[in-house]
Amino acid sequence: MKFTICFLLGLVTLNAVFVKKPSDPNAGVFAELEEIEEHALGRKLLDTIALQMKNQAPLADIARMLQELRENLLLQQQQAELKHAADEADCAAEIAGYNRRIDYASNEISESTTEITALSAQVQQLESEIENIQVQLGILNDQEETLRTQRAKDAEAFTQRIKSTADVVEALNVVAAKLSAIQPEQDPKAVFLELHNMGKSNPIAALVSIASAFSKERLQQTQDKIAELRQSIEQSAVDDQEAEVQAQIDYQNMLAQFADQRKNFQNALKDNEAKLTQTENALGAQKKRKEDAGRELATATAGKTQKENDCEALRTQYARDSEQRTKEIGIIRQVEEILATKLEGASGYLKSRIN
Repeated sequence: MKFTICFLLGLVTLNAVFVKKPSDPNAGVFAELEEIEEHALGRKLLDTIALQMKNQAPLADIARMLQELRENLLLQQQQAELKHAADEADCAAEIAGYNRRIDYASNEISESTTEITALSAQVQQLESEIENIQVQLGILNDQEETLRTQRAKDAEAFTQRIKSTADVVEALNVVAAKLSAIQPEQDPKAVFLELHNMGKSNPIAALVSIASAFSKERLQQTQDKIAELRQSIEQSAVDDQEAEVQAQIDYQNMLAQFADQRKNFQNALKDNEAKLTQTENALGAQKKRKEDAGRELATATAGKTQKENDCEALRTQYARDSEQRTKEIGIIRQVEEILATKLEGASGYLKSRIN
C-alpha cells in the first residue's frame, strides 16, 4: 500500500516537472506593474494614467506629467539637501557655542573653587589674628590695671613712710633738745624717784631722766648717736623721696608704653578687620561666581543635549524623506520606462484597472 502511494506521488511529480504552461508575453510587465502598485505613489500614478488613457489623453501629456513629477521630486531633494546642509551647519555652530559655554563655565568653576579655597584660608587666618590681638589687648589692659593698682598702693605706702619718718625725726629733735639741756651725773636715787613719779605717761621725759644719770662723756656719746640716727633717718627719707620720684617716672613711662602698645594693637586690629571684610566680600563674590557658573554649566549642558537630539531628529527625518523620494523617483522612472518600451503590455494591464 505504501509503495503504491509513493509511486503515484512520483508520477505526479514527474508530470509537474515535464508539463509546461503556455508562456504569457506580458507576464513580466504585469509583474512590474503589480510591484509598482504596492507603493502608494505607484497606485496613484497607475490610477491617473489609466484615467488619462480612458479619456484618450496623448501619451506625450502622460510622459510630461511623469517628467514634471520626477523633476519636482528631484527639486525637493535638492532643496532638502540644501536645508540639510544648513541644518548641519546650524547644529555644528550651536553645539560649538554650547561647548564654548560649557568650557567657560567649567573653567569658571575650577578657578572660583581655587579662589574659594585660598580666600577661606585667608579668612581663617585673619580671624585667628584678630582673636589673638583681642587677647593681647585684654592682657595689656589687665597689666595696666595691675600697674595702676600697685602704683596707688606704693604711693600710699610712701606717704605713710614720709609721715612716720617726719614723726621720728621730730621725736629725735625733741630728745636731742632735752638731752642738751640736762645736767649729767645726777644722783641715781633722785632719778629713779623721778621715773617712778612719771610712770609710763612720758617716755621721752623718762629717757631724759635716765640720761641725766649718765656721765658727761656717755651723755655726749648718746647725743652723738641720736644725731647720727636722725641724720640716717633724714637721709633715708631723702632716698625714699628720690625712689618715689623715679617710681613715678617709671610709672608714667610704663603707661606711655602701654598706650603705644595699645595703639599698635588697635591699628593692627583695625587693619585686619578691614582685610577680613574685604576678603569675606571677595569670598562671597567667588561663591556667587561659582554658583552662576554652575547654573550656566547646567543650562549649556541641557541646551547642548536638546540641540543634539533635535539635530539627530532632523537627520533621521532627512534620511527618511530622502529614501522616500528616491523610491518615488525610481517608481516614476520605472513607469516612464514601461510606457516607453512596454506600452502594449502596460495598456492591457491599465485597461483591466479601468474595467
